[in-house]
Amino acid sequence: MIDCKTQSELSDVFDLLNKQGLRFEDKVTSTIGLFDNHKLIATGSLYENVIKMIAVDRDYQNENLTGIILTNLTNKLREQGIYKYFLFTTPTNKHYFINYAFSLIAETKDIVLLENNINTIEEQLLKLKTSLPELSGSIASIVMNCNPVTFGHMYLIESCAKENNHVIIFLVEENKSVFSFDIRLELIKKATKHLENVVVLPSTAYIISSATFPTYFLKELNDVSLVYMDLDITIFKEYFMRIFNINFRYVGEEPLDPTTRAYNMAMKAILKDKLKIIKRIENNQEPISASFVRKLAKNHQYKEIKQLVPKATYQFLISAKGKALFDE
Repeated sequence: MIDCKTQSELSDVFDLLNKQGLRFEDKVTSTIGLFDNHKLIATGSLYENVIKMIAVDRDYQNENLTGIILTNLTNKLREQGIYKYFLFTTPTNKHYFINYAFSLIAETKDIVLLENNINTIEEQLLKLKTSLPELSGSIASIVMNCNPVTFGHMYLIESCAKENNHVIIFLVEENKSVFSFDIRLELIKKATKHLENVVVLPSTAYIISSATFPTYFLKELNDVSLVYMDLDITIFKEYFMRIFNINFRYVGEEPLDPTTRAYNMAMKAILKDKLKIIKRIENNQEPISASFVRKLAKNHQYKEIKQLVPKATYQFLISAKGKALFDE
């Protein structure tokens, strides 16, 4: 058993995956391979706390090599202090992993996501729900990154708040944005404090995360991204909408970013009339976007920024802490 790092070793991994109808994904932190003499007979990879791309040579498939690969990968995670982990596989292979103390989270026609039986999705979301008061009437939800909060975000939130009794904002918890989760959480809470029917919760690892949508932050639109989109939305529908009694999910119209536009289309296909799309507001005939605000901040164009963001965001961006984010 070795860590596959050389071009030759990774080429063997590509070939074995290809023979099993799988593809090698770039989102990988480590790949291991089990060799019989010089022949690769089994492989598996990690991306942070996600196990994926497990494959066993057909000539060796009755020798419990899947269990050996899993043991090695989970040992690697434990050595890093990671005890909560996920596993991607195909629908045809999911039965192998159910036998290894993994539980099914969600399945689409293309992909299956499982998790180990520690602090499961059901347990985490039910615990998160206890932080909310009793909600009744029409309950809507928005999943947002807010990197950072703009007037565009605020228009979507305020539109949603007017049309529903309660709004739950699930703020993307994954820390792969310019603004950390803690900063984004502080800013969105300050920006929405005047809206009494709006609450903000962390998204958990089950929405737009390394586990459910690992290609999201790459902003690449390809076949793999489309597969993850369907998975991410399926999880939202089957768990978040049920546990939090959510009636509608709101999103902003997306005229600029093709990945987000494709995500909106995937939501429409899965959520149907439970999805509400709100037209984006504009400034100088251009949609207000967080990416444009970040560009302005990098160029220290604070006068222009002031027209695009709520007071909480503006005050942070002109602070020493805010400026430091763009001076690195």
